Amino acid sequence: MSELPPSSPGPIQRSWLRCLHQGLLRQQIAELDLLPQGELSARQEEYRTLIACFQRFVLPLFAQLLAGRPCRLLLCDGEGAILAASGDNGFARHADRIFLRSGARWGEASKGTNAIGIALAEQSEVQVLGAQHFFAQYSFLSCSACPLLGPDGQLLGVLDITTDAAHHDGDMLGTVRLLAMTLENALLARQPGWLVDLDPQSLWSARLLLGEAGELLGANRAGRLWLGQHRFDGQQLLRERRGLRLAPEPVAAPQQAAQQGLAQVPLKMLERGISLLIEGETGSGKEHLVRTLHRQSSRRDQPLVCVNCGALPADLVEAELFGYVGGAFSGARSQGRQGYLRAAHGGILMLDEIGELPLLAQTRLLRVLQERAVTPVGSHKPEPVDFWLVSASHRDLAAMVQAGALREDLYYRICGWRQPLAPLRAWPEGDRQDLIQRLLAEMDPALQLTREAEQQLLAHPLPGNVRQLKQVLEVACVLAEGQGWIEPSHLHLPYVPTKAGALPMGEGATTLRQQNRLRVQQILAACGGNVSEAARQLGISRTTLYRALREAP
Repeated sequence: MSELPPSSPGPIQRSWLRCLHQGLLRQQIAELDLLPQGELSARQEEYRTLIACFQRFVLPLFAQLLAGRPCRLLLCDGEGAILAASGDNGFARHADRIFLRSGARWGEASKGTNAIGIALAEQSEVQVLGAQHFFAQYSFLSCSACPLLGPDGQLLGVLDITTDAAHHDGDMLGTVRLLAMTLENALLARQPGWLVDLDPQSLWSARLLLGEAGELLGANRAGRLWLGQHRFDGQQLLRERRGLRLAPEPVAAPQQAAQQGLAQVPLKMLERGISLLIEGETGSGKEHLVRTLHRQSSRRDQPLVCVNCGALPADLVEAELFGYVGGAFSGARSQGRQGYLRAAHGGILMLDEIGELPLLAQTRLLRVLQERAVTPVGSHKPEPVDFWLVSASHRDLAAMVQAGALREDLYYRICGWRQPLAPLRAWPEGDRQDLIQRLLAEMDPALQLTREAEQQLLAHPLPGNVRQLKQVLEVACVLAEGQGWIEPSHLHLPYVPTKAGALPMGEGATTLRQQNRLRVQQILAACGGNVSEAARQLGISRTTLYRALREAP
């Protein structure tokens, strides 16, 4: 029997005992325990509000608190399945290799002692450091986790920060607690009803959600503590009107209305079985458009499977896409895996950043598209598949074909109809102003932009497009909370370097190839001419970087 970790807190000791009771061995390899893509998509839809609040309110604060530190922030459901993840890119690549990514389950039964599993089992915050993990393979990690409670006080899931053991500082547990409270407060404020702020001057005030007759509908953590110490009289609280405001109803995604019209032609193409290629810069709304297409299509009740090809582990690309049979390779689940392509059967498959697929995977994908059948890894039996294909990329795929990085026959197969998306800076000023106002109204209806702050936003090229605009506004809302106005000092707009005499990124560039070339020039300048560092930041090889610089503007 494995010895219990010496001098460990009670939760760690109890977790090890649970692991031993289940027959786990410290030196064994942890089970992969990955959700099939169809089930992951269904869970992400079920937890849509939780994920939206996580992205809007938690990620900007996380970026401010832990900027530049090698860590991973994980949002998990009540079974320990990761619904969303964010963090340092360098650590993220390492984290993906040990399946700290969406769809992986980190309960104790499959992953042994870890912070996510203990937080679920004991419903309390916990920190697991290095060798305190039950499985030896995870002893290089340290993690801090805090349970997430809904407005009704029931367990929703877990928020976790994971780092390598050498970088897990003493403030991590306090930070994840702060982020969890932020997320819980955001969830409470999304519910319909009257929100009573018992201490409006405090960021972490006790808050109660009341109905029209004063009935209790929900509370945050501090609110539940207050209820345990005071007599509750909802009608009296309503009469006092202390810090009351009507909690806003959830609103539609700000790009949804604009994309209703944009979707008409590509939707007709999909309905006739014509593959769709969406091209646009990072953050320009490619996945939003695909979700709009799915909602409007005749396959709205069938699965929509979105795959980021650039995030697939290099050694598992084919197993992830095409699935595998049990025992196909070392570490494979005994029951096998369905794979993304089979999970999309009957629905729509989106292959985002398709240009990141290795050539071998491109070849197999081409055969699937030609034969409408997929052969799982380790099997010789093809299985029919029927899905509408949408591909997307922020890169110039035609240039990749010329460079030999993308198969020409695959390009023509996926490019039945090409749908470009304009970058945000190319939108008419009135449309950009409207988007800014809608985003801000969704985040905090009490805040407004000063004229100077609005002009700064409109003048900035925002190379990250709508995604970057949302993050800038989210940070500004946190910094300007309680002040009524967002000032220029609240806008943390990144500096976009340009070469002397060059235009800002995208200005005057009419093709994706020209935009990509300008982007390479800017990143290279920001890296002081260090080609290796620029290539790393861009996620391309040095050869590809040199090729991009040689291309005619």
